[in-house]
Amino acid sequence: MFRYHGSWLSASLNLDREQGKGMIHSPMSKLSELDGLDLQSLDEKGAPVKTRLKDVKSAVGIFSTLLKADEKSAVNRARVDAMFDGAAPYDSSRLMVSGQSLKTNLNFGEAQRLLDISLSAYVDLYTSLERLVEVKATAGERSEVGPKEEIVAEELTHLFRNWPEFHSSFLRLCTHFIKHGVGIAYFDSVDDWRFKVGSFADFLIPRQSPASEENIDIAVGRRQYHLHELYHFIRNEKASGSVGWNVDEVKRVMMKNVRNSGRARGNQYSDYEAFQAEIKNNDLYEGIQNPTVDVLHFWVREMDGSISHYICAENEPKDFMYKRVSRYEKPEQAYVLFSYGVGSNGTYHSIRGLGQRIFSHVQTSNRLRCQQIDGAMLSSAVMIQPENQRSLDELQFTFYGAYAVMSPNVKIVEKAIPNLGTAVQPALQDLTQQLQLNTDTVSTYGPQQGSPYRNQMQVVSDMDVATRLSGSTLNLFYASWGRLLREMVRRVAQSKKSDAAVKDFYARCEKRGVESNFIKGLDVERTKAVRSIGNGSLANRLVSLRELQGISGQFDDVGRRNLTRDIVSSRVGHDLADRYVPAEVESRPAMDAKIAILENGELQQGKPIPVVGNELHGQHLQAHVPVLQQIIDGIDAGQVDPQQALPMLQAFYQHISETVQFASGDAALGGLVSQTKQVLQYAEEAINNTMKALEKIQREQAQAAADQGQQPTGPSEVDMKLQKAEIEMQIAQQKAELDMALKQRKFDQEQAMRDAKAALEFREDQT
Repeated sequence: MFRYHGSWLSASLNLDREQGKGMIHSPMSKLSELDGLDLQSLDEKGAPVKTRLKDVKSAVGIFSTLLKADEKSAVNRARVDAMFDGAAPYDSSRLMVSGQSLKTNLNFGEAQRLLDISLSAYVDLYTSLERLVEVKATAGERSEVGPKEEIVAEELTHLFRNWPEFHSSFLRLCTHFIKHGVGIAYFDSVDDWRFKVGSFADFLIPRQSPASEENIDIAVGRRQYHLHELYHFIRNEKASGSVGWNVDEVKRVMMKNVRNSGRARGNQYSDYEAFQAEIKNNDLYEGIQNPTVDVLHFWVREMDGSISHYICAENEPKDFMYKRVSRYEKPEQAYVLFSYGVGSNGTYHSIRGLGQRIFSHVQTSNRLRCQQIDGAMLSSAVMIQPENQRSLDELQFTFYGAYAVMSPNVKIVEKAIPNLGTAVQPALQDLTQQLQLNTDTVSTYGPQQGSPYRNQMQVVSDMDVATRLSGSTLNLFYASWGRLLREMVRRVAQSKKSDAAVKDFYARCEKRGVESNFIKGLDVERTKAVRSIGNGSLANRLVSLRELQGISGQFDDVGRRNLTRDIVSSRVGHDLADRYVPAEVESRPAMDAKIAILENGELQQGKPIPVVGNELHGQHLQAHVPVLQQIIDGIDAGQVDPQQALPMLQAFYQHISETVQFASGDAALGGLVSQTKQVLQYAEEAINNTMKALEKIQREQAQAAADQGQQPTGPSEVDMKLQKAEIEMQIAQQKAELDMALKQRKFDQEQAMRDAKAALEFREDQT
């Protein structure tokens, strides 16, 4: 039974209008009134002041002003967060008051799905990379410093990724600027390379600040510290005071916020020494028993462009807990802002994230879906009308097998229910299309089943419902990401190695032959973030790598091997890629080239050299083939004795033929293999011609000896024929093996194409 209220639809519409609250927009004039901040510029004599932040009272006043100016934006952010967190589109209390408690009130998760799609693209930007950064030395020959730069980049990547909070911090950073338009990475410590993550909810700047860190006059960060964290800053009071900490103020704040414990008198400790002993002996207990302390960080841009850093308590501060004028040379050394766009007027607060772009659409979509479900429930329900209240109270159904008996004085009403589906579905489809248009930075690609003209790139894209980041969004991200990584590298390079992770980094580098002076001498300003192939999409990355395969014949052995490793890594990840294409092979080209040169010396003496499968065969062919060609040219020109050249020809021919068999398995070496085969044909002719020349010489020598009545010396004609037959048999065998290998490879390629075609046809049939 479903009780139908005649005013249900009209009440729903009224509720929609009441609950359809969107973002709050404030006139810019009111906001600009709040931007009058107590920052000094010139002193009484007209000279630039040493510091623009006068005292802690001015600092707290600036914080209050910025917090007041951000109130309406905070409400908007809260509504957006609620939408992503699954908040229902209607207020349940208002539904109950209006008699609509049975109305469907669900959040269908469309916003979270769009956020996950967008976030996955940014995660791919760094998870798909083997190295996060590219570093450069200040001086030195490229052949010497290049390998060291790669080692440092690898170890820096290892350092960053081994930070337990790196992945979660990166996700939170991306989530902030995707949802709300701006995310902030900042350093609350002077030396620590680990960044903190915030948003405009806990990082305040003047509302008219242009979207550039260089134009932010003051930034305020809100943080909470446990007491033992504050104590860590001043545990060595003399050293702490020398770097800018106000030890007395930190002690006062800690004692003010400490709670009662077993050794305390009342609500506060009797003296700081007792508290210090407690926290030393029972650090974990103190961290649990005592509340966090609200702390404000101030970063102020001075008149010379440097950045000063201040720290004070948020509640009733008497002085700064930390003060360091002109601590940083530029803002990125203190904080880096990530933006989702450039905004409507070029300011940070005009930038709109994904949440505000889709808020109205998602709310409307949720309500339409709720109404569609309500319509379905109404249309499937039986409408019963009791004649009076008593009939309603006594209403019951009694079942007798296949029959049911209903109470008297009631009747079934046939009432037409509007078919909401016919009106809702077109509206939902239009909303979905509008959402795709509004989320232009994130494009979802689905299979285009209806088109019979799909090319290879479209097929690969269909295999992965992929995400793509637009060029503008990608450039904005990498600009900020590069600045953040550059500052992290600077802090690691200039670290005093007091951090255990940094110590391990230096030890790993020294173990691989990179001294600490090289790291400290890095040209930090040239540090770059390594860009991912594919713009955040696995499908796009595979297509790009496939295109590179088409021109890989122009690469050297290292380039081709790197390409192969990138392809393998895209499928199995960088950790498992070493099983198939070891990264250490990058240091082998010089070694293989040197080995090939040494082999040339042995082959010129007629000594056979076996071929090893894991060699860089391109390097060997490039070293061996010119020498073989030189021998052939010398024989043709009559500059080389054929009898002396024959062992060399045989040795080079056999070795190069075996090398070609291995190199034929690498499609990227196809051009080099074809050229080598031509030279081998010339070598085969040279061997045959040399054999014929030697036979002729042998016959002439034998005839001359017989004319003089002497016994022939050297090998007989029969021996020469046997030797010739043996060589020809070896040549034929090698050619047969080579042809077999080429045929097998061709068969494997054709079979793979047939399998791919069959899989594609099966997929199309299924869809």
